[in-house]
Amino acid sequence: MNAAALTEKFDNINLLRAFAALAVVVYHVIEHGHWTQFPVAGPLVTFRIGWIGVDLFFAISGFVIAYSALLLYRKAPGTFQREYWLRRVSRIVPLYVLTMAAWIALGSPEFLARSASWWALQLASHLLFIHNWSAATHGAIDGVNWTLGVEMQFYLLVAVLIRWIDRAPGWRIWLWCIAIAWAWRAGAVILHAGEAGPLFMWTTQLPGALDEFGAGIFLAKWVLEGRVRIPAPRLSWAIGTAVFGYTAVSIYWQRADYWIFPAMVVFWRTAFAAFLLCLLGLAISLPQSIAYKWLRPVDHLGEVSYGIYLWHLFAVQYVIHVAGYRHVESLVGVVALTLLAASLSWRYFEKPLMRAARASERRTSIVLQPASMEGKWSG
Repeated sequence: MNAAALTEKFDNINLLRAFAALAVVVYHVIEHGHWTQFPVAGPLVTFRIGWIGVDLFFAISGFVIAYSALLLYRKAPGTFQREYWLRRVSRIVPLYVLTMAAWIALGSPEFLARSASWWALQLASHLLFIHNWSAATHGAIDGVNWTLGVEMQFYLLVAVLIRWIDRAPGWRIWLWCIAIAWAWRAGAVILHAGEAGPLFMWTTQLPGALDEFGAGIFLAKWVLEGRVRIPAPRLSWAIGTAVFGYTAVSIYWQRADYWIFPAMVVFWRTAFAAFLLCLLGLAISLPQSIAYKWLRPVDHLGEVSYGIYLWHLFAVQYVIHVAGYRHVESLVGVVALTLLAASLSWRYFEKPLMRAARASERRTSIVLQPASMEGKWSG
């Protein structure tokens, strides 16, 4: 693999991040505002299942984290753990902590009047990123934060298994991920059959989401091993996206009361993961200028998508539950406030911290890099 490929940037992934974040935002506007008149047919019906944005984020993380981690590991195994965690922590933790603090400060009097033991439980579990393990802490502070627990646990898994991930074939890694996900979700069905709340919490734990993360890992290995030269790659990925997407969504709409169907709970997300794999493959096979040249505004939304995700429930609370807006007015208000908060936090908070972290990484690399490695991975 040449140096250019090892430093390739996949800008089109930002377009998928933008869609994932906005899908979750619109879904929560529909649900919180009880928007029963929202379209039930046509392209817009996708937003009625906007929770799929979370699944897309998991697949994107599988690809991006595995790809970048493998590059770091192959470049300098000795400094991998430090550089890997510096990147992950500097990207995830600061805004996560800031939005948690803001949520607590702006919470209702009843929320703030909780007991000391309740607060100790919440803060400890959230700061350790294990708050998604218990119904008492799952979604208690800035409801979407449960996914950050899953993400951070995935980062830890990659850090621990990086040597195996580097050596094992991508297809074997994904098969293991699928088998573990099926077993975990089957266990959840046995213990909580028909109970939507517990089933949701347990099937979205890291083991239950591994088929989606694994799809991303498989693609990262595929790219790094130089196997992207399939016949007519763009057409192949497009056909796969259409076929798996149509099949997965058709199956879902036939059984939209998802949690009462054990087979859906156990197996459906793997079919959806196959669709996400093809969608990611299509995004990286298309010209990357689509994002940074032709769809620059959407590319920006992808760039600030983490902020969109963490700030949007603040906007939902104010626009819908405080100001009382509904339907189109609520959607416009929520999107406007969310984009403002996400853009400001990106420019004045997240980006400066990331630059500082990268500068620290470069300084450490200069000090620790053996002279014999200088220039080997440049370009």
